[in-house]
Amino acid sequence: MEEHHRKKGRFGLYAQSLLYLAVTVWSAVGAGQSPAAGDALAYLAPAGFGLIAWYSGYAALKRYRGGAWFVAGNVLLALAVLMLSVLYEGYRTANPNTMLGAGVVAAVATLAALPLFWRGHQRHRRWWRAVHGFAEFEPAAAISPEPAAPAANAPPLLFPPHSNWRLLWLMLFSATLYAPFLMYRIASDIAVLAGSRLNPRRCAWQMLIPLYNFNVFYRVARQAGRLAQAGGMAVKLSPAALALMLVAATLVNFAIPQFLFLLSCLLASIPWLVLNAWMNRLRTAQPAQWRAPPDRYTWRQRSVFLAGAPLIVLGLLGSKTEFAYFAAPALAAQQQVAGPGADYFLTIPDSQWRVVERGTLYPDTDIELVNRTSGEWVVVRISPSQQQSLDGFVDQRQALVAANWNDYEMQETRRFADGSDNIPMSLARYSYKGPLTSRDSPLLVATVLTPERVFEVVSHAGNLANASAAQLVESFRLAAGGNES
Repeated sequence: MEEHHRKKGRFGLYAQSLLYLAVTVWSAVGAGQSPAAGDALAYLAPAGFGLIAWYSGYAALKRYRGGAWFVAGNVLLALAVLMLSVLYEGYRTANPNTMLGAGVVAAVATLAALPLFWRGHQRHRRWWRAVHGFAEFEPAAAISPEPAAPAANAPPLLFPPHSNWRLLWLMLFSATLYAPFLMYRIASDIAVLAGSRLNPRRCAWQMLIPLYNFNVFYRVARQAGRLAQAGGMAVKLSPAALALMLVAATLVNFAIPQFLFLLSCLLASIPWLVLNAWMNRLRTAQPAQWRAPPDRYTWRQRSVFLAGAPLIVLGLLGSKTEFAYFAAPALAAQQQVAGPGADYFLTIPDSQWRVVERGTLYPDTDIELVNRTSGEWVVVRISPSQQQSLDGFVDQRQALVAANWNDYEMQETRRFADGSDNIPMSLARYSYKGPLTSRDSPLLVATVLTPERVFEVVSHAGNLANASAAQLVESFRLAAGGNES
């Protein structure tokens, strides 16, 4: 009967994993079609749900016995992920009430999930100890009040050697966030082998301090190099060279496009791989006791893969717009571009603009242009006029803006569209005036109404002095076909 319940619990975890996987796909499709699809933070929901689906499936595979505590913790974490996506939407539209409410719910759900996971882990630990024949409680401390002093000739207790291939996977899947944990392992072994007062924990958290982390890496690498030379081992690179390589890799990370972030992680991993090779030689040069089984990932390291995979997916999905920009052909200043029907023309103000694939920024667009340097974008939509007036279309756009911004300013001018004598054109500028800065402010919208169709040019012009999206919107010109329709 007990084994039957265990199988049911295992299948329940598989079912939960599949459910969250379906939610991941659904939320990823929705994020890809949202107005903020080019922003990496728009994929918070699929990344979070994917992480829950991953570790739920892994728990089922490993026959984790967290029980209802584990399942309840997953539900609360899923609620926290959902609230984080709502919080981001409130941030994007500058809605402080939505941000505050979603943030409070996400924080409460996360805090409530932690004790549930702890209780589930305690339950699993009791089951594991019973299966492996361990006593329920450790012997009382009174039996051995003082720990036995280690023998003078006892082999040192070190972390096991880790092949560079295994370490490389850890660094890539964690986007090099595994570096502080690796520093702890290296600094701990150096303190044992050299008998120094090096504090491993301090070195680990100091790796999170920008700029100062290079100094920490250099000092630890210098001690590792001295130990290697004292043991008669040849060291081809100096510690200073390794630290400079880490600095160069960090600078490259700011220069290369976002969709190549795995390449930047690979470059940043090279100094760590060299330092790890030094430590492997030091560890195997003498008899030692290993803290963990060699040539195997620990459960903490396996968790890096579980947490890192959604980060990689998040980074790739968030770089969709940037990848589309670099994949598009370059445009020249004063070059004219048009949509598939060639019903209108836009004049490119400078060479930083490129025409990306339709659907990259918004669905149902006729043409999309992106300026990566200034962060501006312009899209053109064509829809049937349905015998509406220009005022009606302008009012619809204003109502849509008002639904997202609780405080904004609108400035509008009217004139005839270029290339025509009697077709009206509205040029409206919407600027957010609330306490929080909206990521979409200001918006420029040009609306041109013909007897059968309406052309709407929507752009994010940015707040830079040299913003050129306004020039691109104002350059809208109807072609002969668009004029005749």
